[in-house]
Amino acid sequence: MNEDPAFVGVVTDAVLGTLQQYGWFILIGIAILAYLYNRFRPQLDQWQEKRETDSYKKMDAGVVHSRMEAMERARERMQAQLDEQAKAFAEKQRQKEEEKRQARLEDWDRHQQGKGYRSKVKP
Repeated sequence: MNEDPAFVGVVTDAVLGTLQQYGWFILIGIAILAYLYNRFRPQLDQWQEKRETDSYKKMDAGVVHSRMEAMERARERMQAQLDEQAKAFAEKQRQKEEEKRQARLEDWDRHQQGKGYRSKVKP
């Protein structure tokens, strides 16, 4: 006298019919989803962790202050490097100008001695 209610029989028949008709497709779909989940799980975990840490960083005043100080130090280092490069460039320019001046003086001295005004030999 242990009869199943009618709706349980209908539901089981529907489920079994669906599995019989589309079973392989469902099995392949589950296998693909499991593979994709395992394949991209590290990226998902990193993304979730990044979201959590970013939300904490936005609200912590100490972290914001230390980040601003680090950015300021980095800017100062970059500015110091730029200043050094500018000094080196200016020194090279002064040397070039001095060499040009010396060449002009030598040309003038040769001209005064009667050897010709400009050197015909290309450097």
